[in-house]
Amino acid sequence: MSSYRLAAATSLLLLAACGQNPTAPLTPQSVTEDRSTWPSLEEGEAPLPDIGIDEGVFQNTPGSDNTDTTLNALALPTDAAPTYLTCRNEPSGPYLRLQTDPARTGAINFVEGSAYLPPVKAIPTAFPYVYLGGQPQTGMAADAGVYVNYDGSWIPFVAVAGTGGARNLPRDTGSEPGKTFVYRLDGHQSVQMRMYVQNDNELRLDITASDWVKFELKGTALTRLGGVGPSTRTIVHPLAPGWQKSGETQVYKVMTTIAFPGKGNFRYLTQNYDFLGSSWSGLNVGQTDTPGSHEWRVPFTRARLYSACAAPRDVVTPTKTALLPRASAEIRLRRLASVAFPGGTTFDLSTRLRQTERGQVSLQNTAAAPALVHYQADPLGRENTVKTLAGILGSGETATLPYSAICGTVPGTSAQSFNVLYAKGETVLGSNATSTAPAVITTPSSMPGAQPGDLLYHAAPVTVNLTCTGK
Repeated sequence: MSSYRLAAATSLLLLAACGQNPTAPLTPQSVTEDRSTWPSLEEGEAPLPDIGIDEGVFQNTPGSDNTDTTLNALALPTDAAPTYLTCRNEPSGPYLRLQTDPARTGAINFVEGSAYLPPVKAIPTAFPYVYLGGQPQTGMAADAGVYVNYDGSWIPFVAVAGTGGARNLPRDTGSEPGKTFVYRLDGHQSVQMRMYVQNDNELRLDITASDWVKFELKGTALTRLGGVGPSTRTIVHPLAPGWQKSGETQVYKVMTTIAFPGKGNFRYLTQNYDFLGSSWSGLNVGQTDTPGSHEWRVPFTRARLYSACAAPRDVVTPTKTALLPRASAEIRLRRLASVAFPGGTTFDLSTRLRQTERGQVSLQNTAAAPALVHYQADPLGRENTVKTLAGILGSGETATLPYSAICGTVPGTSAQSFNVLYAKGETVLGSNATSTAPAVITTPSSMPGAQPGDLLYHAAPVTVNLTCTGK
């Protein structure tokens, strides 16, 4: 989303919404930083994700879906203009974005769904979010949903780009004279969220939950008082330029992400943190501004999808969009691994002229779980017969890569070589391209075409000294 300015009394904003089975075990999450230096989430010092819609939806170019490698362009209705997806890594953090297409939804003024909020906690360098959002063709981008605190409570918010800033649930100053209370959500529950336009240039978020929690606010300190049971609570954001009750040319999105500190930094993609367990179900879009005020809704399925983007793809594991209106994504940040080549990378072989001598090189992940090693190689072999070898190694696993060294018609010894590319959890650092400047990469990768935020690959040269004899 575009940059926000947070008022002093607003809270953090975390995008997230998809994950694994709610009963799945959570990865231990430990932090060694001095807690006195952690951002205060009580008064809105948490980082803001910066993941807007793909504005190509308004530019008549074809769309795509990177959650399913069997798909290319999305099938378009015959009366719809083609659309385009820009799916790239963002320094704000890893994410899954599911985006509607106005050509397929018609005029809509709300998006809704049930979100499972897992029992996770934020740390100073990783802030999970689950939220809805979008942007009108002429107007300001907006996000609306929940983010998690250090204590595991989920905080509702609505944020609008530009000067809109963020709004949280109204503080309760009337139930007990002289006291101020705020309301949040416990994890390990499903909540119903709806982002909608009731009045032009205004956005609302309704959250219906069975387990709201009450906190007393004294200055900037919060004290948990306990659960207050089920209810529906609403945030009204009065500064949402361009959002119309009629719903014309309004794009909506469903998001799952981890937000990184400050304005984001790709380096945080490598750290010991996972966001697992969240999920969406019952996703719908619809319209309330109809003759007779008869609300209608339709499921948010692939038939109404503009694009689906999970990035970086090795960090975010989404469900396929064929499962919509259900969706989930597991976000596992990269862990540093270590690599060994048992047997070395230099080999001495011999054979007769016009013969082939076969060998192999081994690559091993010597790091502890859950660190992974990715590899890729185009080994020696006859032209047009060599196949690219690629894979992922878990802790302690070894890959054996075969190669074929071929003698020609002239006797003698020659060196033949190829590279094994491997990534051990490091990240390509730099900045994305803008409308006026190309991408800048400060840690070059050996993988051709690497972009900021991708896995950083190294090249290990494998040398085969082949002696060819006439005997």
